[in-house]
Amino acid sequence: MEENAQAVPIRGNGNFSQMPKPQSPDVEQLTRDFRAFIADCETLFKNATTLSGSGAALARAQLSEKAAAAKIKLDAMRMTASDRAAQTRVATEEYVRREPMKAIAWAAVAGAVMGLLMSRR
Repeated sequence: MEENAQAVPIRGNGNFSQMPKPQSPDVEQLTRDFRAFIADCETLFKNATTLSGSGAALARAQLSEKAAAAKIKLDAMRMTASDRAAQTRVATEEYVRREPMKAIAWAAVAGAVMGLLMSRR
């Protein structure tokens, strides 16, 4: 087993597979926050039958706050990913302009590998 792998259930069938952890601390934090949000939702649904009118209103308010916070974090992650994609695109365009023959060679190699992989199907 790898040191940076964690057991993750696959499609709810109880089997576990070793999958690498997300490398980015932001992604790990988002994953933890999302799991906590889901756990809070499950708790709310379990307790929904026993909540009174004021208790239900309080639970809805808390759930709304957590949903808003999750949306803000998700939007921030989306913007970060969008910025990184734009930076990667610019760097790729610069490389292709500086080294057009190398870029063509890499594209040919990638095409050949994809062709080989597709022909085996």
